[in-house]
Amino acid sequence: MTSDEGLNIKDLKKDGVKFAEIGFLDLHGNLRSRTFPMDKLEKVIEEGYGFDGYSVGYLNIEDSDLLAIPDSKAFYVYEVNGVKIVFLHCDLYKDGKPLETYPRYILKKMEEKNPYKALMGPEVEFYVLSGDGKKDNGFYMASHPEDALELLKRELLIEMAKIGIKAEVMHHEVGPGQHEITLPARSPVEMADLVMFYKKFLKTFFNLRGYKVTFMPKPFEGLAGNGMHVHVSLWKNGKNIFYDDGLSEKALYFIGGLLKYAPSISVYTNPTVNSYKRLVPGFEAPVYLVWDWGNRSVLIRIPTYRKLSSRNARIEYRAPDSSGNIYLTFVAILEAGIKGIENKIEPGENFNDNAYKPEHAQRLSTLPKSLYEAIEKAENSNLIESRVKERYLKLKLKEWKEYEKYIGGNGFDVNTLKITEWELAKYFYR
Repeated sequence: MTSDEGLNIKDLKKDGVKFAEIGFLDLHGNLRSRTFPMDKLEKVIEEGYGFDGYSVGYLNIEDSDLLAIPDSKAFYVYEVNGVKIVFLHCDLYKDGKPLETYPRYILKKMEEKNPYKALMGPEVEFYVLSGDGKKDNGFYMASHPEDALELLKRELLIEMAKIGIKAEVMHHEVGPGQHEITLPARSPVEMADLVMFYKKFLKTFFNLRGYKVTFMPKPFEGLAGNGMHVHVSLWKNGKNIFYDDGLSEKALYFIGGLLKYAPSISVYTNPTVNSYKRLVPGFEAPVYLVWDWGNRSVLIRIPTYRKLSSRNARIEYRAPDSSGNIYLTFVAILEAGIKGIENKIEPGENFNDNAYKPEHAQRLSTLPKSLYEAIEKAENSNLIESRVKERYLKLKLKEWKEYEKYIGGNGFDVNTLKITEWELAKYFYR
């Protein structure tokens, strides 16, 4: 939750909170944290805690001291095995100043300078497996008992509500054992904070009950991947600027910017080797750089469940997955779309057909087909600030080379769509 007043340590202690976990995402999207007894929290909020910035990818080894300062206005109180814990998001500092390559800081700055207020609504998909790896027999919008976890998910929503996370709806997704819980849209930093904690909470909740959770983009061959479709709207003076008696001109320009820059932001929105094994035709994952109304074969979809209005006008960007640093994902999406508005980039005509038809394959532009191609596209773009881009792409190139080495040593083609043991080891718990 976000609180303008900040957390009250005395009240937390009275309520029985025993520990404080203070965490952040590294550039890859892994949660890093430290846990303190509650009697240490006041000092940690005042002084922060020091850690090795090299080991989390943010600094070089020869000058690697970083400070994590808890954000006392961004926290969640939850319970594990009868023990109450407060989880706090934090900001990173180097030599007394905010770390300028820290994605949460970058997203905060973007919110401050953005002439519009953005609302983000990601649809985070995930698989739940039993302890021995078995999935249920569910299907899209399956009910109990085909959705074997329906009753447990109801318990999950009750627990989420207790800690201030109110879901709008839950359902079984396309794949066996695949699920989605819809959360109300929030501002970019608030939503990124929420998704970061939400993923942690889901993994903890199911783990305690003998299940495993994975947000990995393509954990299973032949089954639907885990996407994170991101819904976006922009507001100014309380008005949705994506609506003007229909889809507005600014909304079309935002779409135009996303379509133009999609290949160069792909490394931020789809940041792993495994991401590109999801982005193939046949599983409602986007491939081609086109947009349309209500069309699930395109990259950008305008939802048409209800008549377009100032309340519901938004775009749905269907490429991303949740395996990376979500702050950086949001930065990339907003940079591309707002650049489209600033430069009045036309999106072209909407593509009112099934983009997966074979006859379209040769004439439509596509997203990158691999992490390496995505790195190359990003290197030639100035959309993301150069310092974070340089450090991030260096890490991604190292990741690709590790994969190449594994592939070469195990007799696979580098373009294989097989889900390798290397990927499962690296990404399953991301």
